[in-house]
Amino acid sequence: MKTLWSPVLLMCVAGCAYDPAPGLWHSTLEPRNQHCRRMSQQAAHDLYPGLVPDEPARRLLKPAEAMTCSADFVNEGERPPRDEAVLSTLSTSVRELTLLASSLTPGKPTWVVDAYYPDVEVSSKIAVALRNELFERGLRVSDRAPLLAAGDIAILASLPASEAFPLACRRYFAEGSLGDTDALLGVMIVDSRETQLHAGVCQHAQWRWLR
Repeated sequence: MKTLWSPVLLMCVAGCAYDPAPGLWHSTLEPRNQHCRRMSQQAAHDLYPGLVPDEPARRLLKPAEAMTCSADFVNEGERPPRDEAVLSTLSTSVRELTLLASSLTPGKPTWVVDAYYPDVEVSSKIAVALRNELFERGLRVSDRAPLLAAGDIAILASLPASEAFPLACRRYFAEGSLGDTDALLGVMIVDSRETQLHAGVCQHAQWRWLR
């Protein structure tokens, strides 16, 4: 069974009308499949500019908040073993990788994030977690993903990871998908048999492995 995951953004002004906790409108099972946290409207707008409006210049009520919820409709133990292992340690992995990336990358770039994982839903969850953690560290984060031409993708798919990611890094800059003020944090599974996430940073057309 595949993991079905979708982000939910709920704007809360002067108190939130929605609460995912068990009660009249929610069973005890529903909150177990949701992972929610509150943030300011401005923080939510910076992360999701297409979904959350910017904070108004003048505000009469208390500051607005946004609640982000990831809904996971697969019960514990029903995911493939590798996905279960990766997601069960995702918070720790994300903290470690973003700390490495931010401490070892010079300057103050705008961070672009991409996750390379066989399952698209798990890949999306990894990327969102990385963006949130980088933002919580006070760094500039973009919600766009770098793009490559179909010909580049075909060539990269035929190469081992040790060659593919440095080449992709060079192509991102050659095609203008990344600029001089950007740094890409890429997170991936290198070997299909492993569960550890690896990562590298692409900056100024140079790729550097973090682990």
